[in-house]
Amino acid sequence: MSVPKMNKKGAVALLIIVLIVVVVLSDYMFRCRSKPLSRDEAFLRANKQLEYLSHDFVLGDPLPVLMQEQYDSTSRTWMFTFRNSTCEVSIIADRCHGTDVGGVSEGCKPK
Repeated sequence: MSVPKMNKKGAVALLIIVLIVVVVLSDYMFRCRSKPLSRDEAFLRANKQLEYLSHDFVLGDPLPVLMQEQYDSTSRTWMFTFRNSTCEVSIIADRCHGTDVGGVSEGCKPK
C-alpha cells in the first residue's frame, strides 16, 4: 500500500496552517507565562480603559478617581476600582487576557 503524495498547493497550505498555530501558541506562551504586569503598567492600562469607557457611558465630571486597588497573585491580575459621586467602575488588568471592565454601578448610564 503506497502513501499518496501531496501536491504543492496542499503542502503550502499545510505549512501555512502549521506556522499560524506556532505563532498563536508562541504569543500565548509569551504573554501568559511571562512576568505579570507591574502595578504602574496595569494602572496605565486601567486608566486608558476608563477613558475608552467614558466615550460610551456618562461617568460624571470629573472622571472617577482611583479608590481601591487589589492584586491577585494566583491569577496574576490587578483590579482597580474608580469612583466619583456619580458612578463606580471596576477594571481588571492582566497581561494574558488584557484589560477589561469588571463592572459598573447603576449611576454609570449609557450615552
